[in-house]
Amino acid sequence: MRMPRRENRLLWVYLLFLTLVAVGFFLPVSRSLWWGVLLKGILFLVVLLLLYHYLLTPSGIQFSVRREDQRDREVSAEEMGVERVFGEEAWCGFGEAFRRFCREFATVVRTAVVGSCVGLYLRRSGGELELQAGENDRSQTDRRTVVPEGCLEDHVAKHRAPLLEGNLPIGTVLAGVAGSEIRSFLGVPLIVEDRVVGVLAVGSDATESFGETDREFLIRCGGVITQVMAGYHRGLQWEMDQEVYRIHLELEKILGKTEDEESAVFGFVEHIQKVLPFDRFTLCVREGDEGIIRYVYGQIDDLDRGVRFSLDDGLNGWILKRHAPLLISDMSEGDCVRPRCYRDENPKHGLRSFLGISLGRGERAWGCLSLESRVVGEYGEKEKEVLTTLAVHLEFTLELLLLLKQLRELGTDGMSFQPARFQME
Repeated sequence: MRMPRRENRLLWVYLLFLTLVAVGFFLPVSRSLWWGVLLKGILFLVVLLLLYHYLLTPSGIQFSVRREDQRDREVSAEEMGVERVFGEEAWCGFGEAFRRFCREFATVVRTAVVGSCVGLYLRRSGGELELQAGENDRSQTDRRTVVPEGCLEDHVAKHRAPLLEGNLPIGTVLAGVAGSEIRSFLGVPLIVEDRVVGVLAVGSDATESFGETDREFLIRCGGVITQVMAGYHRGLQWEMDQEVYRIHLELEKILGKTEDEESAVFGFVEHIQKVLPFDRFTLCVREGDEGIIRYVYGQIDDLDRGVRFSLDDGLNGWILKRHAPLLISDMSEGDCVRPRCYRDENPKHGLRSFLGISLGRGERAWGCLSLESRVVGEYGEKEKEVLTTLAVHLEFTLELLLLLKQLRELGTDGMSFQPARFQME
């Protein structure tokens, strides 16, 4: 049997309630008739019970609460459904997500302004503009290409203002985008906190293709991409912090069980390369007024294990002598090639970026770590902070291993043992 809807039930109860109240109020009853008084008393009790049931009992209130809970469950189910859909996508990190966004964004911009090609250029740590995403009317490209000086994109970045050209010479191309010969050009700078961080540019193979409307539209697009960049940058920082924390815990476990220095250094290198890319890793130790290359991983070239160098010649000697970190975006910048260990070393090693930190807790460093990369501007302040933080584990482990070695050499006597300054042998 189908139950009446709650609204209908409430309507009937309401009518019954009014009827009972009306009967009890208007029905004349003599005080001498006991059954009349009894009838009014019964009607009063029925009305009281109805009021109590529908207004004061939990069952009377429970229905409205259940309806609210049901709506909440429906919303939660929808939200969970959205999370389930996004969760099924393979997450490759904020870096890859930003590259995907750039490619799609470039396509939207080119289509909107009816251009034949588009390029999104971002400034690297070394200061150069580099193609992040490009597209012509046939294909996309995300090959990192440095923008040459004097080109249209470089002009936009240096002058910090939009550039609109409608009759370019034949043979002009959009930097880094293959098959992009253009006759019209429109570019706008990407500015964050009064600093140019990139350029968004479109081109067309026809003359006078762009106007002021396209210029205003591209400026708005530039504002969008800078906001997205800020969000992804924060995501990258958070992602790196999480990875550094995870590596921090792993190093603490692995190095705590290490029994020799070579295993300790290898375990350290194996873990830090997950967050700090490099083409060469070097661990040097100090012996008097000289430095010695103790371990090398990656590119060897002329600077292999056992090479000695003066503390006054190269970058590693500078770190050991001054007990301070050193960060260089380009070792080959200008006419002066900075040697890494000694003055007459072969400069044709192809390594450009350098990051080094000292090892030692006192006033004098006993060693240093250095990372080198073929990419200009590979390291910044964040990378220096990460390397300094993670190197504490290796520093402590190597010092402990040396002390244990000295104790073993002294035997059980240990009368002449002096925990002097650290010097690896």
